Amino acid sequence: MARQLPVRMLRTAAVRRLSPHMVRVTFDGPDLADLSVRRPDSQVKLLFPRPGQDRPVLPEAPAEGGAMGWYSAFTALPEQVRPWMRSYTLRSHDPAAGTADIDFVLHGAEGGGPDDGPATRWARTAAPGDLLGMFGPSDEFAAPLAIERAFGTGARILLAGDDTALPAIGTVLEHLPAGTRASVFAEVADAEDEIGLPLPEGAEVHWAHRGRHVRPGSGTALLDAVRAADLGGGPLFAWLAGEAGAVRSLRRHLVGERGADKRSIDFTGYWRRRLTQDDAPTEEDMAEARERLALAEPENASAEAAEPAPSPARAAFDGAYSSGAAPWETGRPQPAVVGLEKDGLVRGAVLDVGCGTGENALHLAERGHDVVGVDFSPAALERARAKAAARGARVRFEQADALDLPAGRDYDTVVDSALFHVFDAGERPRYTASLHRVCRPGGRVHVLALSDEGPGFGPQVGAEAIREAFGEGWELERLERTGYEGVTGPEGSPERLGTLPAWLATARRL
Repeated sequence: MARQLPVRMLRTAAVRRLSPHMVRVTFDGPDLADLSVRRPDSQVKLLFPRPGQDRPVLPEAPAEGGAMGWYSAFTALPEQVRPWMRSYTLRSHDPAAGTADIDFVLHGAEGGGPDDGPATRWARTAAPGDLLGMFGPSDEFAAPLAIERAFGTGARILLAGDDTALPAIGTVLEHLPAGTRASVFAEVADAEDEIGLPLPEGAEVHWAHRGRHVRPGSGTALLDAVRAADLGGGPLFAWLAGEAGAVRSLRRHLVGERGADKRSIDFTGYWRRRLTQDDAPTEEDMAEARERLALAEPENASAEAAEPAPSPARAAFDGAYSSGAAPWETGRPQPAVVGLEKDGLVRGAVLDVGCGTGENALHLAERGHDVVGVDFSPAALERARAKAAARGARVRFEQADALDLPAGRDYDTVVDSALFHVFDAGERPRYTASLHRVCRPGGRVHVLALSDEGPGFGPQVGAEAIREAFGEGWELERLERTGYEGVTGPEGSPERLGTLPAWLATARRL
């Protein structure tokens, strides 16, 4: 039977210290009865109670709306009572006992202090009977790990990360086939923080000590250890996680200095120095998003045919949307799209192609337009639908590939905000043919694309590429310079991209 609630309530059954800075909490409760864990590194979202609460305050399950209806009710809770949400790895699950383990790293000073976040504060004092909420894990949104392609091939696997990566590393080690050549490099404060890891035949672990008084995320102990390692010859697959900046340095070393294939590396910035998941994305976060998006091209046709799971492109965009570090996400509609609507250039049935988390589609729907938003990223669509539910907006969000839009529905206006420029020269004819198929004769496509006259952020295009793409079957009515608004923040802050040079084109379907 399908679950009626998108969130589980966990009850603390036991707490034990694995090291001075690591606590393992065992949870039980009836909500764990249907928990299913099939993959290593299964991610969940934990909901922590606010001060003075003995359990997280959660809304009632709505009669209609499913997960999106529940999420809308959740976001409507007053901030002072709405639970904090943090991401964790599900360390283990015992179906027979009806229990699940989650490991918590105790950040901050010994014994706690003002720098502790809500998860660390909770874990320091956790006791049997304490309650948390939990979303996930979800197989639907879990992209396959690159290292899973190496299982059984004889290729070497590298697992590297700091304290926060140890739970996930443990799950990967437990999934390795016997005889897999695996090297683990783990950074902790000192020998007291080393914990037992399951080491199958063929696996080895190397500990890197940053020093008891060195703040996590500072220094280069992990990078130095990996750089000095003899990883042998042949193919190398890697899994990297921990502080975002350290992860980027490790990946660049493997690609730039060891010649590893970018597509053979899984990398995730679990946390950021001096910032939490509630803070705005930084330039470093956006750098990680750009690196993820660099993997968007499929490897080859045969690999795609053999791998029914999400494509590298979808996984890349999902990762950017899920991390909150997508550099094109401003939390508001693009000024150029607002201007199109204000000038009366958005008419009839509207398609927002590559809608992302839906700000442009929501803006147009709230002004009375009949709008459908499509994207191929489930993570983006999940957020878009939640926004629509929270704002009561009448807009439909559907999953579709922009290169192969489904026939059977015709649109008078198509809005493309920052999608055209991600396609290469070989893909653009396929894209405009897809648009031609869903656009009514006389209908118009408005394209907002980053210009190659800009500062070099992300993919860009020139005016000639737009003219060439909207050739046969189209009349290019307008092509002019405009601006594209990137992630914003206070003037001079690293979170501010500001307005980037862009093209605004309008093509009429003949």
